Amino acid sequence: MAVEESFGKEPGSRIVLSHGGVPAEYTVSGVVSPQDGTQDAAAGPAVFLSAAGAAALWPHGDTVATVGVIAEPGIRPEQLSADIESQVSGVVGYTGDRRGDVENLGGSAARSMLLLFSGSLAGVAVMTAVFVTAGTLSLSIMGRRREFAMLRAVGAGANQTLGLVVREVLLVSGAAAVLGAVPGFLLAGFLGDRFTAAGVIPESFSLAFSPLPSLAAVLISVAAAVGASLVAARGTVRTAPTTALRESVTEKSALGRGRVITGLALLGGGLAAALVPAAVPGSAGLAAAASSILLLVIGAGMLGPWLVAGMLKLLQPLVRRSSSAPLILAEANAWSYPRRLAAGIIPLALAIALGSVQFFMPTTVAAEAERQSRDGTVAGYMVSAPGSGVSAELADQVAALPGVEAASPVSRSAILAKAAFLGMEDGVQPYAIQGLAPGNLSGSLDLKVSEGSLDRLAEADTVALSTSLARETDTAPGDDFAFYYGDGTEATAVVVATYERGLGFGDVAVDNETLRSHTTTGLNDYLLVTAEPDTDPAALTAAVDGLGLTVLDREELGAAGAAERNAESWVSILAMLVLLGYLGVSVVNTLVMATARRRPELLLLRNLGASDAQLRRMTRHESVLIAAAAVVLGTVLALPPLMGIAVSVSGQPLPTIQPVAYLLLAGTTALLGLGSIAVATRAALRRRTD
Repeated sequence: MAVEESFGKEPGSRIVLSHGGVPAEYTVSGVVSPQDGTQDAAAGPAVFLSAAGAAALWPHGDTVATVGVIAEPGIRPEQLSADIESQVSGVVGYTGDRRGDVENLGGSAARSMLLLFSGSLAGVAVMTAVFVTAGTLSLSIMGRRREFAMLRAVGAGANQTLGLVVREVLLVSGAAAVLGAVPGFLLAGFLGDRFTAAGVIPESFSLAFSPLPSLAAVLISVAAAVGASLVAARGTVRTAPTTALRESVTEKSALGRGRVITGLALLGGGLAAALVPAAVPGSAGLAAAASSILLLVIGAGMLGPWLVAGMLKLLQPLVRRSSSAPLILAEANAWSYPRRLAAGIIPLALAIALGSVQFFMPTTVAAEAERQSRDGTVAGYMVSAPGSGVSAELADQVAALPGVEAASPVSRSAILAKAAFLGMEDGVQPYAIQGLAPGNLSGSLDLKVSEGSLDRLAEADTVALSTSLARETDTAPGDDFAFYYGDGTEATAVVVATYERGLGFGDVAVDNETLRSHTTTGLNDYLLVTAEPDTDPAALTAAVDGLGLTVLDREELGAAGAAERNAESWVSILAMLVLLGYLGVSVVNTLVMATARRRPELLLLRNLGASDAQLRRMTRHESVLIAAAAVVLGTVLALPPLMGIAVSVSGQPLPTIQPVAYLLLAGTTALLGLGSIAVATRAALRRRTD
């Protein structure tokens, strides 16, 4: 065999390799080096066997996985591929860059994951940008109400004034979006490196940089900013000039009917979406609950002044007992300018609410998966082969060891099946599948069967589904379930059982031999070993070690798909940190702008006798109110989605919240608000020299 140079072997030397836990000695015939260093480190060092050597390890008889075709000179590869597909049934041709999907099976999955991830993140980012930008523009427009009123008074029409605002926003947002596109490419490269380091995408997977996504991002960003400006300025520019002049020094006391109705509708829609998992199982319900946070936050933003007024009423009895002039002034300002206060509270609450849902959804799912895996594993030991799977022959040897009552092999893979949402087809989704030996399950694994029997998996063309997947696909025992195995084989099997612990062990179960015939290696992932009573654990462990296998305690057995969920969680958290960084900049900008607008007010109070220290204490009290209200509001808004997520995965409305992560999120957000207002206050009070 030929080996990669990282083995440190020379031609003629001997090397021992294991396949399925069975060691074999080979002679090194050559040493190879990956061209341009493109070897995927995640796949491990490469070895190359002869046709006979590879056939001895290939578990699928006379079949082959791929066939390499070299075109004759002058023949276009694309045309040759099309001719082969038309003349040979059941084959698919890959040419050019598409060959990478066959050479590295992780490439196709990585591309699909990145597309879904990018689309999801872009949607959240656009909605957040519109919401935050609308708040910032609203503050800016409020500061220019006198200017707009004067323009209206001298004859400018409402549409002309609105057009002025839109053109200004179009100019500024266009320049900002173009400037932001450049660091966007750098950030994409940075995130790609981080995903590779975390094992989310293969090392050989290269990002494709193109100007088209940046152009789309610029257009979407500009459109979002213009839309936000229309929402923020429409009411102001249509106000009568005399009313606008009066409101340039005070705030409009009442909310518009349309704003109130929209806000209440969004809050109601958010709560309804958070409750979807109670009626709609599976990924559709989970996605609805996770997405409900945006509706809740935007609805709260629409009703922000109402929320501020409610909190002030709760604090009023405490403030009235105080003799502190700064505290009394802070309360008076809050009552006079609830919109300004809400503009500072809502972005902070958005950061806390979005961060809480994004951080604690994975912990809730992981906690339930671990619980199901722990409760469903009856066997006392898990046996695996270091760096590979366990062959069927080695599984029989483990079962024959003294003290072993039963050894149940388990293989794992993934399938593709059609999913549905509210009775409508919702595309093809991947699901974890496990191959079980039905005759050895009673003392090894308890999937908590709700209907049917797993013993029937020994029959041909049968399958068992988790109750979640069964409800999601509207399938019951006795129905047919259509899907595709990981090797692309289409299958239709009769559902013979449903079980409740799908999150811990995968949503689909079939016969062990059936699944292994559709995997590349044909090996088992591990064995669940049940020991006979009074068996010495040390002796059993030593006997298994003697076969070159590894014994793990049942507590070390991970839930099905744990690595995939951890990778997805890591990706989501990293993306959320990027989004929170954007929110942080927006929050600072909003708070600084709101505080800077108060310079005339602060200077007037100074002229009336207030000291700079008193004014700083006044704004400090206001900032504490803003930070505390944001933490409370963000937490309250995050609870319905998190409870819906918990119901979706466990049936109980109890999410798994990590106190340290929550305190860091809330504390960082609160400090951001306090610091921004403190810096802006000092700048506003700084004496100017003409």
